[in-house]
Amino acid sequence: MNVYLEALRHLPLIVIGLLPIMNPLSTVPLFLALTKRMSARHKRQQALKASLYAFGVLAAFLLLGNSIISLFGISLPGIRVAGGLIILVLAFRMLFAGEGEAASIESGPEEIKQADLDFSFSPLAMPSLAGPGSIAVVMGYSSHIPQDHLVLGYTTVLAGTFITTMVAFLALASAGWISKFLGEHGIQAVTKIMGFLLTCVAVQFIASGVREFIQSFA
Repeated sequence: MNVYLEALRHLPLIVIGLLPIMNPLSTVPLFLALTKRMSARHKRQQALKASLYAFGVLAAFLLLGNSIISLFGISLPGIRVAGGLIILVLAFRMLFAGEGEAASIESGPEEIKQADLDFSFSPLAMPSLAGPGSIAVVMGYSSHIPQDHLVLGYTTVLAGTFITTMVAFLALASAGWISKFLGEHGIQAVTKIMGFLLTCVAVQFIASGVREFIQSFA
């Protein structure tokens, strides 16, 4: 019984440790830009799918992280650089255009609503929600699971990860309220500000990955 109580005690700690790294609020401007011309139902579907995809990615790296890295011959520094480059491209788009791909389609409103646009996996789930930092955190949790309680340990980390991704879903699903509160010009301003901040985050990811590459070679 003490083991289960200990697992319950660690559950909120897992959420608290993962949530700031995932930071779903930083994904809201990107979500608003990409889903600008989608219907409310389609936006909610995108938010739910992005959160579930993020959970799937983090769960895969939690359970199979070392095997995936060995199979493809990649490393966490490589994941950091790749994620940083993807975020950098998206950040430039937000910074200089202020609109995502969904807003740039030259079609009427009804045609845009019927368009089968899906940004849920990339870039919303990965690398925005389940980025290199989140992957590193869950893999770090896996390394601290006691060998005599592997099933309970992995279940606890998976539960904490799922709760965190559901918090991300609530944040993205509430993006419409944020949109109405800020208005079109407010969204553009926030998008450009977040584009600048995402550029800084991307550069930090790339710099950290390159530094770890150099340290590993040295």
